[in-house]
Amino acid sequence: MAIDENRTLELKYSGRIIDHLGIQMYQSPVAAIAELVSNSWDADAEKVEIDLPEVIDDHAFITIKDDGNGMTFDECQNRFLNVGYCRRGSEPKAYSKNKHRPILGRKGIGKFAGFGISEIIKIETVSEETGERTVFELDINNLRSEEYVVERKEIEVIEYEEPCEQRKELHGTTVTLKHLNLIRKRNPEQFARSMSRRFLLNQRSADFEIKVNGVKIPDTDELENIEYIFPEEYRDEEKHEGLLIENGWGKERLENGKEIKWRIIFYKNPIQEEELRGIAIFANGKLAQKPFFFQLTGGLSGQHGQQYISGKIQADYTDELPEELITTDRQEINWETPESKPLLEWGKKRTKELLAIWKKRRGEKRETQLEERLSGFTRRLDSLEPYEKRSVKKALKTIGSIDTISDRQFEDLGRGFLTAWEQGRLRGVIEEISSRDSFDSSEFLSILNEVNVLTALHLKESIETKLSAITKLEEMIENRELENNLRDHIAEHPWLLNSKWETFTVERSVKTVLEAAAVEVGFTDDIYNGRIDLALRSSGELLVVEFMRPGLKLDIDHLNRCNQYVASIKGRIVAKTDFGITEEGIYGLIVADNIEKNQTNIQILKTMAKSNITANDWPGILDTAKSYWSEYLEIIKSRDPEDERLQE
Repeated sequence: MAIDENRTLELKYSGRIIDHLGIQMYQSPVAAIAELVSNSWDADAEKVEIDLPEVIDDHAFITIKDDGNGMTFDECQNRFLNVGYCRRGSEPKAYSKNKHRPILGRKGIGKFAGFGISEIIKIETVSEETGERTVFELDINNLRSEEYVVERKEIEVIEYEEPCEQRKELHGTTVTLKHLNLIRKRNPEQFARSMSRRFLLNQRSADFEIKVNGVKIPDTDELENIEYIFPEEYRDEEKHEGLLIENGWGKERLENGKEIKWRIIFYKNPIQEEELRGIAIFANGKLAQKPFFFQLTGGLSGQHGQQYISGKIQADYTDELPEELITTDRQEINWETPESKPLLEWGKKRTKELLAIWKKRRGEKRETQLEERLSGFTRRLDSLEPYEKRSVKKALKTIGSIDTISDRQFEDLGRGFLTAWEQGRLRGVIEEISSRDSFDSSEFLSILNEVNVLTALHLKESIETKLSAITKLEEMIENRELENNLRDHIAEHPWLLNSKWETFTVERSVKTVLEAAAVEVGFTDDIYNGRIDLALRSSGELLVVEFMRPGLKLDIDHLNRCNQYVASIKGRIVAKTDFGITEEGIYGLIVADNIEKNQTNIQILKTMAKSNITANDWPGILDTAKSYWSEYLEIIKSRDPEDERLQE
């Protein structure tokens, strides 16, 4: 395409503002691109499409394309390339040409925000007015190569097409950012969320849409996991004079007569994303103050609620004053001016009020939840003496009032405290808690640490009992005691076989089934007559243990008969449908000595394992039990390395 060599463009700028080209203020991709989106709004665009690269390399680029008014060649020169040109002129409050939108641009330098994340800005624009098409580039390295104070800098025109009636329909501007100085690529979904938090434009105007990689950015607050929304959820007695509620937004007038709108949300869980936590202020739909808490410090009622609060305030007047209140990067408002003070004071007052309401509501909710949860403990509480019931219930209510405890933690503590009281443990700690109306976080952490230690000591006693039972079994095996004695000891301590069987208890209702199965497979002759069975049950599961006297050899014949024995038991129990046990819930375990390690035995054991039948020898039983419970004891000790009671 032919280029008119007589046409040139010049960038006009001075040392007074060259240091504001955006390099320091817009080093975040969201901040930089948000400024270019603002230009699209001012140009009456209805659609803005942002395309982010898949990878970051030397060829990566970002495009921001809109269908706005575009620019004529003269407008490229006299407006875009005239650094410091203010579209508002001398009027702090100005509106766009076609759609009468409030103009966001003010300083005339946001167009160069792209230099914060790239070295080259390419502009391709088609004028809606004339159909002219102009393409040119700005290279920050080239601009920097000149002296600090420059009056004119020639910019090469890459392409230019004369006015054309048909081309008017293609109006709009595409900005391409090249030679990116980003370290990593941006996640499009996260980028879209961050971009949506910079604007209320697509909420305030039905004819403005922003897309990131083809997907429209969210136009509402994150509505999942919300607990309270104000002002909608004010109770009648909480509403203050002068408050109006429209479409979920509160409308009020400040002391200086300026109108604001606001909406504040409390989430159920602490907010993890920093840019969402706090209250943001918008002016004419664009971020003016990043989320903050109006300079509030400690000593607030419900101060912990700051982790849960997110809000938006529409204060358009802050961007419509003769004196600029908002920083160039749209992150902060100057709160030291007479114009901003009324908004700051209103924000402090309203935030304090809502935090106090949140604390009260949360306490009420906890009280209701507590009563509901305690209803599940009614039988256990009623079994206590009256004064005991009052102490435990009061302790639970006190814990429930602590803001930092989640619902899940509260449930666990409730169950743990009731169990501890029933077992005669932690009574001093629980009575101390019940004597208090409230705790702060640090006090409660101290008490929890004591609970942790006392619980560990109780577990230590339980584990030592288990180790004693292991020692007893070891002596019985060494003495080769009769199967009856071994059976009775293991029946009392089923976890000796494996920790996973700890909840199992002796099941006597299947005795006739075991006897019938023994007859079927020939376990009644002289060779096997000394064998004693043990059946253990837990809910819908049954474990059948086949004991061999210590010292007896487990050969192929034993294995086959044991396999047939368990299979017979399975068939007989499954046939009894009212017994509540399925075939998959029946397990077999052979405990013997001198398990022969030949290939045939190994293959038989593998086949039996598919039917939930396993084997172990007496030394293996002992080693597993010793290892598991000794390691558990070491874990208990490590709960508090500095507590002498545990280390002793």
